[in-house]
Amino acid sequence: MRYAAALSYLDRIQGETGKLSLAGIRRLIAEAPFASSGVRFVQVAGTNGKGSTSHYVASILQRSGLRVGLFTSPHLQEARERIRVNGRPIARAAFASSVSVARALGERLVAERRIANLPTFFETLFLAALHHFAESGVSWAVLEVGLGGRLDATSTVIPEISVVTNVAMDHMNILGRTLTAIAREKAAIARRGVPLVSGCAPRTAGARVVREFARRRHAPLVEAFAPPRRLETARSGAAYDCRYDTGAAAYRFRVTQRGRHQCRNAALAVAVVDELRRRGLDIGIGDVAAGIRSMSIPARLEHFPGRPAVILDGGHNRPGVRALVDYLREEGMRGFTLVFGALRDKQYPAMARLLAPLAANVVLTEPRSPRALPPERLARFFPGRRLRIERDYGRVLAVAKIFQRTIIVCGSLYLVGGMREILLGGRQDGPQKVPGDRRAL
Repeated sequence: MRYAAALSYLDRIQGETGKLSLAGIRRLIAEAPFASSGVRFVQVAGTNGKGSTSHYVASILQRSGLRVGLFTSPHLQEARERIRVNGRPIARAAFASSVSVARALGERLVAERRIANLPTFFETLFLAALHHFAESGVSWAVLEVGLGGRLDATSTVIPEISVVTNVAMDHMNILGRTLTAIAREKAAIARRGVPLVSGCAPRTAGARVVREFARRRHAPLVEAFAPPRRLETARSGAAYDCRYDTGAAAYRFRVTQRGRHQCRNAALAVAVVDELRRRGLDIGIGDVAAGIRSMSIPARLEHFPGRPAVILDGGHNRPGVRALVDYLREEGMRGFTLVFGALRDKQYPAMARLLAPLAANVVLTEPRSPRALPPERLARFFPGRRLRIERDYGRVLAVAKIFQRTIIVCGSLYLVGGMREILLGGRQDGPQKVPGDRRAL
């Protein structure tokens, strides 16, 4: 199978979800013609920050001299972005080979009636990642949960350590209508004897649910932001100098990713690594600081200089946009041009209301998704603003530039990925070196 054929196959199965069960993917992994038993895993779940936290953990492990795989979702421009070894996305030939292995395995087991359905889009890419990690000889792999946790394909492996970054309202149509219900889906990654690191604020419903799952499943619990653990941050130019004290050790590191919320993501990664160090993994204090300093991830307050400058941010729910707004306020940025589009099953009224007071001009558009919200339904949230509606992706940025103000693009990773592709002219590189299931948008 060539690369174009692999993409064509993934396109055909994009909308297929199959049954909400792990039985099929477990059978596929058990029958796989490759072994992942030599890989040690870190599994990262949560509503927000799990992509950044996963990248931080992988970067630290790599800095310590390990060969590290990273599986993330969604992708912005190419599916290859989801599968990385030592920070580099899988090559096209290797991607085609790994997808081909996953497809052949699924077709064989369906033909033998050992599974009911072919692997889904996400399952196929997860199998491809496992194949590539085995072929590449990685010793550790960080797996970002695609959606929830309890029924996510990544939950078919037993990790060395599990992580729940936080819990907020998102994907309510799938995960539940309350924070408690959503937290249960994410905390269900807890396993007997496997340390569980929680980034939930201590007095929240999410933290209470995570504690309960950890207790019932006899998973040693580390609450990254509960006393005596403490995170201190100080702005230093465009970066942040941080100190994270575990009570037994103190880590100092510099966060170069934009936004103060990234300090919390980095500290959570440090809590994960600290637990691994406590359990015997040889990672130096300097490796921790170097891994955090060098980590880069696209579409998280990613700046594209120019006249006007463009800032892309992947915030696509209320907490994500709240973090963006906090950054804009800290930077004193207001009166900008907002490019905004959202999916109809997202918290678009809350997102729009957070952004409206800071924007002077608004260009509304429609993300490339069957779930896209018609932009006309967003107009009422921006009263008194100079407003344009533009559905043509090729013209959105040109229309926004008319106002000659800094352009902020957010609301959907479908939208941000499309604008990033235009800004890069179809290339995969950009101002930040390291890019990040469409179902998670």
